[in-house]
Amino acid sequence: MKHHQLRIWQRILPLSLLLGIQLAGRPALAIDTINATPEIKPGRYLLDRRTNDVVLLDFATAGAPKQLTAPKNFTVKPQSESVAVTGPMTGSRQNLIVTSGPKPWDLSDYLYLVADLHNGGRQAVTVICRAEDPDYAGWHHYSESVARIGAGESTSVLIFLKRKNAPGDSLRTLFPGMDTLPDGYMPHWSGLDPARISKVIFGLESPGSELRLELRSLRGIGICNPAPLLAPGYFPFIDPYGQFRYADWPTKIHSPADFAAQRTQEAATLQASPRPASWDKYGGYQAGPQLPASGNFRVEKYAGKWWLVDPDGRLFWSHGVDCVGFANTTPVSRRESFFLEVPKADSRPAKVANWYLANVQRKYGDHAETKAATLAHERLSAWGLNTVASWSDGNVTAMDKTPYTKMLYIGSLSLAPHLRLPDPYDPRFAISARRSFEAERYTTGTDPWCIGYFIGNELEWRGGPDLINEVLTAPAKQPGKQALVKLLQQRHATIADLNLAWHTAYDSWDSLLNQTTQADPALALADFTAFNEELATRYYQTVQTELKLALPNKLNLGSRFNTVNPITVRAAARYCDVVSFNKYETSIRNLRLPDGIDRPIIIGEFHFPAWDRSFAANAESGPLSEVQRADGYWYYVSGALDNPQIVGTHWFQYLDQPLTGRGDGENFAIGFVDVTDTPYDELTRVTRDLGDQLYSRRLAQTAP
Repeated sequence: MKHHQLRIWQRILPLSLLLGIQLAGRPALAIDTINATPEIKPGRYLLDRRTNDVVLLDFATAGAPKQLTAPKNFTVKPQSESVAVTGPMTGSRQNLIVTSGPKPWDLSDYLYLVADLHNGGRQAVTVICRAEDPDYAGWHHYSESVARIGAGESTSVLIFLKRKNAPGDSLRTLFPGMDTLPDGYMPHWSGLDPARISKVIFGLESPGSELRLELRSLRGIGICNPAPLLAPGYFPFIDPYGQFRYADWPTKIHSPADFAAQRTQEAATLQASPRPASWDKYGGYQAGPQLPASGNFRVEKYAGKWWLVDPDGRLFWSHGVDCVGFANTTPVSRRESFFLEVPKADSRPAKVANWYLANVQRKYGDHAETKAATLAHERLSAWGLNTVASWSDGNVTAMDKTPYTKMLYIGSLSLAPHLRLPDPYDPRFAISARRSFEAERYTTGTDPWCIGYFIGNELEWRGGPDLINEVLTAPAKQPGKQALVKLLQQRHATIADLNLAWHTAYDSWDSLLNQTTQADPALALADFTAFNEELATRYYQTVQTELKLALPNKLNLGSRFNTVNPITVRAAARYCDVVSFNKYETSIRNLRLPDGIDRPIIIGEFHFPAWDRSFAANAESGPLSEVQRADGYWYYVSGALDNPQIVGTHWFQYLDQPLTGRGDGENFAIGFVDVTDTPYDELTRVTRDLGDQLYSRRLAQTAP
């Protein structure tokens, strides 16, 4: 590597490489800024301090305990190099809170906040660590990560300081078409203000009765400085295999020979890891109770918890991954300087490129896609996964090897100009639904491996009935707007009564229909709520009716809510077989439906990123190393298994997204495999552990 490239690399590389850390026994890279060797334990690590760190709080100093709040029945005792917190682990969680004092901590020049901890107890401890700024309100202005600390182990909990806005337009101009930019700027997401960190909360969970945790330091690490990106020679930053040029890792592909070596190594690994012995051919619980076999998947409540039941009548919990296939393109046009080389399918100039597909073809040779598709099923079984989830390649799902779900869509007029929601009052809505479902009748509709269908994804139901205000902006010919006006006529005797309630001045009902101005949502709340209920009922009732006419034996898995509008969720629970959510959160252990509704829930999307193979970090949860990403996965799915309503979780997605962004700009390192088809071993080891425990834990009366 050239010296100027090394300097750039040191500034923008993710933490694990920037500091030369060994993760899970991997060799560290020699970087001249490293001045200490980190303490390494299998699967865990502790980062020693570096000269360019900024120490926010050294718990060995005399005044540090004053900034720490512990539960009342805990003891806080200063040590020579730390402060020890001991106490009983009553309840599900205990919180330690560290505040910045009168002035927030300023980490605007740093990429990561690190909390150095030691577990002096006899039981493992799970730490859910959250950094907040003063504007924290439950869903934004924070970053959070998860780390598991074994008895006697020390760990550095890493929190990425996600930033909403890059300084000026320089980075956005340099890196168009990318949601995540170097130095952790993520305009796509609401982030923490790293210049005003006011609080760090340690949520502690343990199966033991006593906690002994030592807090050593809070510090900022990783210089945040975009200047090196302007250095001559930085571009191109993508190598011929679609990888980040200015990083290295043990499994990085450097030549075609590396593909052959990885194939041989993975084949041996998979041979040593057959599918869990307790599973039947579908991945259901062969060692568990025998229920009536229907020949298709269904839902049933058993032993106080909701389950899927496989075609052979075995309990089934859907542990899956989305997008198993080869679709992974990135735009090339007007970004040619990004790439050292571009794979081309023919002689025409490339507008998009698919490095993943090109690497699969290099790796597997003739009939590469068929070989890779077959291998995907073998991988999933070995990784403890039993579902090929939505947006997966049809050639993969058609192999009769792993149960699958499918995404279906219904075409129709949008309900309003700025609302991504079909209009169920439009006669074409039911017709489109019927055609969509009937197209599956003799294919997936008769396939016992098909679990069911998600019908639409993240429809814009928003968080409440104020969305109905958008319907008022639709033209008079919009069927949904006509239905709204009809309902208002039923609820208000005259237009004058409506004007009195809404503080408006419509001349007539026709005037209301033809105008496109919005109302005050507070004054119109009762009417908006009533129409929201009618709208959601019509939507989900129509979908369910048409689905069961065409595909009576398949499950309606809902529309994957990404926001919770209780009115709409209640309607979905009445008509869908399973209510689905896309939940990018740290835990769903306590996820429930509104009003105590008892229906099954499935998670269509979640993920935690690993950025040790790129130059940025992700917004959702901040487990920045592969080890802590796996910890985040374990915590999320373990909580789902303990939740009596959840019948499955589907990770998004099988492949890393391109570092330079897919068509809409998403460029997150969220795969089970990277762009070269190389698995993330730390993650797959944890998913296999969960797969082995899947049914014994789910059937347990109390969570371990």
